[in-house]
Amino acid sequence: MLPPFSFANTPRLQLRPLVMQEARELLLVVMASRDSLGRYMSWPREMVELDHARRFVKMGREQWMAGRTVRLGVFERESGALVGNVELDSVDPRRRQAEIGYWVRGDREGNGYAAEAARAMLRYAFESLRMHKVRADVAVGNGASARVLEKLGFVREGTLREDRPVGNVFVDHWRYGLLAREFR
Repeated sequence: MLPPFSFANTPRLQLRPLVMQEARELLLVVMASRDSLGRYMSWPREMVELDHARRFVKMGREQWMAGRTVRLGVFERESGALVGNVELDSVDPRRRQAEIGYWVRGDREGNGYAAEAARAMLRYAFESLRMHKVRADVAVGNGASARVLEKLGFVREGTLREDRPVGNVFVDHWRYGLLAREFR
């Protein structure tokens, strides 16, 4: 099991694991944001039933216990609304590397929530887990996500050609990396 996430609050957000009772809210948020999220990722198109959302919550808990992933819901502190998700995946203690991912619901995009949540997760990765490097893959053309990473100090390291499917099309992805010494 990975150590507890100790950077749970930012000025505007609370980051914490989703609980099973929030699966319906997760499903509704993803359904309402399917067009914006589904342009660059396939999983939002696949989450169409409550059981899918429950599996998402359950898998996040299981993978945390197994030491592979930290998946956190991102909630507005003021309203309590679920506004997205941030996760540290593929945690590799031997290589001291992991991959970060995040998403924000469509009606909350452009408020800086992705960067705020990702910065808290990066703090956890570098300070608590002692990662040497965190990487991120962004679908080519997803300029908003690329700007979040660049704002956080990530460097674009290259392009992964036809890296993963989005719908029925394999999409190129930009690979970004951030070293512990570069994190600010």
